[in-house]
Amino acid sequence: MTEPLVAAFVEVDITPAIETTQNGRRRRRSFTVHDPLMARLCVLRQGATTAVLAGIDVFELGGDFEERVSAHLAGTGIGSDSLLFSPSHVGMSPISHYGAYIIVFAQDLIIHDFEAACAERIAAGIRQALADLTPVRVSAGVGHAPGITRNRRWIKPDGAVEMVGLNSEIPTATDWTEQGVDAAVRVMRLDTVAGEQLGALVNFGCHALCSDDRYGDITADYPQHVAAVFRKVAGIPSVFTQGSIGEQIPVEAAGAGSARRIGHALGARALYVFEQIAPSETPRLGVHSVQATVPARKVAEEPQAMRTELRNSRARYRRYLFERFHANPSLTYPIRVVTLGDDVALVALPGEVFHETVAALQEASPYPHTIVLSRASREVGYVPVPSAFAQGGMEPALTALTPESEPVIRQNAIEHLRRCKEAVPVSGRE
Repeated sequence: MTEPLVAAFVEVDITPAIETTQNGRRRRRSFTVHDPLMARLCVLRQGATTAVLAGIDVFELGGDFEERVSAHLAGTGIGSDSLLFSPSHVGMSPISHYGAYIIVFAQDLIIHDFEAACAERIAAGIRQALADLTPVRVSAGVGHAPGITRNRRWIKPDGAVEMVGLNSEIPTATDWTEQGVDAAVRVMRLDTVAGEQLGALVNFGCHALCSDDRYGDITADYPQHVAAVFRKVAGIPSVFTQGSIGEQIPVEAAGAGSARRIGHALGARALYVFEQIAPSETPRLGVHSVQATVPARKVAEEPQAMRTELRNSRARYRRYLFERFHANPSLTYPIRVVTLGDDVALVALPGEVFHETVAALQEASPYPHTIVLSRASREVGYVPVPSAFAQGGMEPALTALTPESEPVIRQNAIEHLRRCKEAVPVSGRE
């Protein structure tokens, strides 16, 4: 007999303090906090198996962040492989490392102990959720949210890419080709066994860069408004996770109003999907992990001065890559999977994954509902498909990977999903 699946949702405030101590003196940081940064968690447990699904309002997280969190969870039986974290990729949030592949708009947004503080707070939130678990049923569904995101990569007749970024006019040339758009919104619904709605996980791929008028400050951008729709309309919490985020950007970035409009539109579509699906019987929870060895990019050394040239993100990131990979140009790439019965698989992939990769995984997956969580990480950066390197553009310049890397990741993830389907827990290295 299958043991009951129990779950709980919790929200954790991870906003850094405005006032800090420097050289023994109190001072006020230069940024403004327009709205709080949150970590939204869903904790699932069945017997001795536990999984934590989290959407976190940060730009990116270091590759050891799961280990940082699990270090605070002694006695819970939760290891780092059970943690599936998806940064919401908010461009207006702190970073802990100069090697982050983003333009830094304010010196005060570099907070070296930010990730350490986040890890401690998130671990406390997980402990809180463990004390509030309730038996649940789970279901999943998919819908579409058109007119929210677009692809910033346009291919010209000569095969080169033109980056059509935020607030840029869409090309009118008929012989230019926009790369694909992933408008799918995937939803996992959790109800109590008594039939009450408990919470949702929402998955959609789109850079959280609507609030371009607030660069240098802190804002949670559109993901906070997705959560607000579920909270205000349905009265339940939700966890927002990024999907095929690699080249997908919002259709508009004209200020805070844009974040609200896009968040409400996406939240409404996700809530519609949520209301159309009915929870099934209790599924079996599985937690699986594997580590692939992936080719890493070997770059020439950049001058040390470039590391603190905050607005030169490409040179600063190249310096980071040189220091990390010049001696050993390979990358250990963890693939974490949580399965719920025969229907649902959640796959956490480090880096910003392109829509082609997500589509390939979903097509090859033996699970009808395969939800890919992009986990933005400085160790990986973007995860471009091989053709993107020949085309050029921003993503191949801000990646730790080579043209050979994405096919290795894709194949390892597909094979891992197939092994999970065979109900043989996998934890190892490939």
